Amino acid sequence: MALSFLAAPLLALFTMLGGFNWQYSGQTDDKGRAWVELTADELLSGVKVTIKGDDGSRTSKTVTIKPGKPTRITWKQSERHVSYAIDIEANDAFTSGNFEVQKPIEGGDRDPFKLLSDREEIVDRQTIRYETPFTITNLELQVFNTDGDLVAEELITDKVIEAGDSFEMSWSTSDEVFMIKVTGGDDSGFSYTDTRVPWAVDIPHTEVNFKSGRSGIQDDEEWKVADAFSVLVHELARLDEANKAVAGSLSAQLYIVGYTDTVGNAADNKKLSEARAKAIAKYFYEHGAWCEIYYSGMGERGLAVDTGDSVDELRNRRALYILGVQKPAGGGQVPQQGQWKQLADARGRMLQTLPDLPESYLKYKADKAAAREQKFGDTGSDLHVDEGGASDSGEGEGGSDSGSGGQDSGDPGHSADGGPPAHDDSPGGTSKGCAVDTPTDRAAKGTLAAVFGIFGLQLLGRRKRRRSKVA
Repeated sequence: MALSFLAAPLLALFTMLGGFNWQYSGQTDDKGRAWVELTADELLSGVKVTIKGDDGSRTSKTVTIKPGKPTRITWKQSERHVSYAIDIEANDAFTSGNFEVQKPIEGGDRDPFKLLSDREEIVDRQTIRYETPFTITNLELQVFNTDGDLVAEELITDKVIEAGDSFEMSWSTSDEVFMIKVTGGDDSGFSYTDTRVPWAVDIPHTEVNFKSGRSGIQDDEEWKVADAFSVLVHELARLDEANKAVAGSLSAQLYIVGYTDTVGNAADNKKLSEARAKAIAKYFYEHGAWCEIYYSGMGERGLAVDTGDSVDELRNRRALYILGVQKPAGGGQVPQQGQWKQLADARGRMLQTLPDLPESYLKYKADKAAAREQKFGDTGSDLHVDEGGASDSGEGEGGSDSGSGGQDSGDPGHSADGGPPAHDDSPGGTSKGCAVDTPTDRAAKGTLAAVFGIFGLQLLGRRKRRRSKVA
């Protein structure tokens, strides 16, 4: 990727003393030297120049200026920003003035931040950590809620974070967070923006039970799918509104997995479970869901209730719904990447009037909001710098570290017995991608959760630096 740099402007001030001029640079050169340059139309000897800085520095020189030939006085500037007073005495004339010089701070490699946080830290502790490959002199945090409103922000210009150091930014909001943007830049004008979308949508639902050996949705079970559909389309509508508010283009993908009990042939059960998943997928599509829809079958794998062979267990004849912005990590109760079949592409929104949300979901959302209010009631943000390099946390655990924001390509991991990955006991879930609730959570809530994985989008380049805190 091509990198853009902002050339340092040359600031000049001319003060006339007969045929005499002087000028200065607004920033130091690449060796950290500030300078003043004097010119004259005629020979001037014994010109006394005194320069005093508010950092306690003092430079005094007596020089001879030849006609039309600039005479430069240089000195080493140690501080990042210094204000100077200059006195010039030439023959019987005297002049004075004031100027400021910035010492640009830059260094390291113009590469993306390295994300150190996992999803739990970002969502549950409202903190995000990075290691920076380049020296940062200005840092900005922006946090948006699911309405696209800016709910927390911080602009920091009085700290320097050296290349190789880690830093963390924290915020506190009781709103549901949709997007986090962290932008760091140096004094050359180079900047990098990391954007994360940690939006997690829980879709509580009552499990749809199928008759043994059948894939059709029974009439007395349809209300369960209808309730889940209501939640789905409301959340899709919320995503559309959030995208508009933040000028985003995230699109949702629905993944449905079917399961069976252990009665019958394992190969036949796999086909049966896929048929059950497809039946639910078709229901969502035919009733107006406008996201991409995928389905797959796991058969006897990933039992909700562990049983022996040939056991007729109603709770194992079920389906799992996963809503995300990327394919979920495969493993355990979730199919591998190549095992999904697509039922439908994304399409334009068909439902302008959405069905009513189930009362149970409204209560669930209210309880979640109350919990956030209790935990994060005070709004604010903070910065912490860990000098001397990064911690030993895993790389990119909170999302992709690639420019496209895709999922880490590494193996999500599996338990030794072929069950779900060990991370948080989440079937198919890893801290690097999509996840679903644990079996304990499902038992407590009677639900399966659909989770948007943390998405990473990065921008490298030039941006105009603001020098005051955002209102």
